[in-house]
Amino acid sequence: CIPRSHYLPQTRTTKAKMTEQQLSPRSQATLQYLRRLKPADGYTIESYIATNGKQQVRLKRRNIPICDEGFEEIVVDRSAGHVVGIQVLTSRGDAGRGIVLVDENGKPCKNNDNTTVTVQMTNVSTSTTANASRSNSAAARGGSSPSSFSGSRQNRSTGRVSPSTTTTATPPPLLPGVDNELLFQYGLMALGALVALKIIFKALNVLSILVLPFVYLYACSNVPSNDSFDAKKELKRVMRGAHLPEEQQPKGFFEQGLNRLAASVTAELATSLGYEIGITDYAGMAKMASVKVPVAGAEYYWVGIVGKWRYIGQREIPGNKND
Repeated sequence: CIPRSHYLPQTRTTKAKMTEQQLSPRSQATLQYLRRLKPADGYTIESYIATNGKQQVRLKRRNIPICDEGFEEIVVDRSAGHVVGIQVLTSRGDAGRGIVLVDENGKPCKNNDNTTVTVQMTNVSTSTTANASRSNSAAARGGSSPSSFSGSRQNRSTGRVSPSTTTTATPPPLLPGVDNELLFQYGLMALGALVALKIIFKALNVLSILVLPFVYLYACSNVPSNDSFDAKKELKRVMRGAHLPEEQQPKGFFEQGLNRLAASVTAELATSLGYEIGITDYAGMAKMASVKVPVAGAEYYWVGIVGKWRYIGQREIPGNKND
């Protein structure tokens, strides 16, 4: 009679092998995803027969169940990046409802409030080969059977890859909790905005080229004549501060009268001993007038454009200082 303690470990090992074989492609993809995300956490998925006779799976971390409840499947929601235990599937199997077991950072969730989420089964990671995880673990341990060695040697000789050793894994989202399709839409919107701005700037350049000749013709037709420039009158306006801002000009009627009188006297005295006028034409659309007053030791400048002379400034005559 063999003792019970002797054959119990063998029974558990056989059950563990059956558990790995019974994992669905979605559960295998979930296991691969967790092992890539947290290789040191020792994630495993256990398959067992519940009391109601249905086959269920349970996620373990370092051989400790994350949730005591069993699930129909354990999948990776690619839109959010977390692992969900599916409790109920729709009749068509296109959607499921369950609880979050592991978040997008690989941290187990407690789910004390039993909050459920809905997952579209078309948006979960799948594995095309049910034996991919077993093959990878066997390759990592350095063990290979003679049949696999001969098969790989035959593949090398024929230059073909066996379909049974091909594993496809769906990449995780670029950013945790963000859908790749949403990022793609934002990129298209940004590209469309850049193209629209380029078209607008190009239209403005074309419009400016078309409007520029009309602006030139308008300026040429409204340029003031040389006879319209009255040097004494313009000097009086400068002396009384007509070009200054409104807050710097005299406010009251009496102050304005005194300011006009002082400007007239100063202009007459400055021009009594003579002054020089110079007018320069610029392409027929603008003119610049200068009045040199030796007594004041300064030279004043005006620009004539669009039918009006506008004071722009003055400068001291260098020769007057030497005298």
